[in-house]
Order: sequence, then structure tokens, then C-alpha cells
Amino acid sequence: MLKKKGFTIFSLVLILTLSLFLGLSLISFATEQPSIPKVELPLVVTTCGQSPGALMVWVLSKQIKLPCDRNDLLTAEDLKAKATEGNPYKTLIITTGTSMKGMGAAGVDIDYEVARIEAIIEEAKKEGILIIGAHIEGMARRVDATDAASIATVIPESKLLLIREDGNEDGYFTKAAEEQGKG
Repeated sequence: MLKKKGFTIFSLVLILTLSLFLGLSLISFATEQPSIPKVELPLVVTTCGQSPGALMVWVLSKQIKLPCDRNDLLTAEDLKAKATEGNPYKTLIITTGTSMKGMGAAGVDIDYEVARIEAIIEEAKKEGILIIGAHIEGMARRVDATDAASIATVIPESKLLLIREDGNEDGYFTKAAEEQGKG
């Protein structure tokens, strides 16, 4: 009797789970889903704020054998030069969050970084490069005005967002994505 009762409960749970899954699947087909941009190679990653985020993306890409160039001081001229060579970048990842130590070592400040990234974004748009905004260092890179400036420069201009879950504890990036039609 126990086997039969256990089997009945299992069957009921399975049926309910499948029904729920099917119901949610049908609902998702009925609602309009945002289209996900196509990510193509070649790929380049840079940082807005000289934090180690771009290095992290580059290292991870190497681990999965994804070709990726990294240039923490990438310029609009670098994008133009790559296009002139006949092999233009197709995808640009810009990491957000700042490091005062990193900016000091690079001899730059947040104003320089914002101006550099704004010029890169302008050129990337001209060239049809997909821009991905990435916040992958968590809440540690959301603590001050320089972090906020970095995020405000990159996120609104990005076609796709890559956000580490613990960097979105307050739902900031979810709300930004929804407001921009990316959510």
C-alpha cells in the first residue's frame, strides 16, 4: 500500500509540475519577449574606471577559449584602426565600477574615463558594434560617486547587460533594463 500511495503522490507532483511548466511556457509564448542581440567576434573588453572587471572577463574568456582582446585604455581611435585593418570589432564589453588605485596607476581620473568611454561608445555606434555593459564585481563597485558615474555612462548605452547577481541586490540594474526595454 505504501508503494502505491508513494507512486500516486509522485504522479500527482509530476503532473502538477508539468502542468505548471506547460502553463508558464504558454504564457511566455503569449507575451512579447525582448530580442537578444547577436554577439559576434572579434570581441574586445575595456573598463570604465580601471577596476579589474575587464581583466576578469578576459581571463574567463581565455578559460573557455573565446577569442577576446583586452585594452583597459581602449580609445575610439583603436576601434577605427581595427576597422581600417579590415577586421573590425563586432562586440565591445565595457565593465563598470571604479578603482582609485587602478585609475591612479593608469594616470587617469573618473572625468577622463567617462570622456574616453563616451567617445568609444559614439564610435562603436557608428561602426555598428554591439555594446555590452557588464557589472561583474558586485556591490563592492557600487559604493561611491565614481562608481555611479561609471555605471551611468555605460548602462544606458548598452544593448545587452551582463550583471552579477549580488551586484543587483537592490534591483537597480533590473529596473534600468526594464526602463530601457532590455528587461
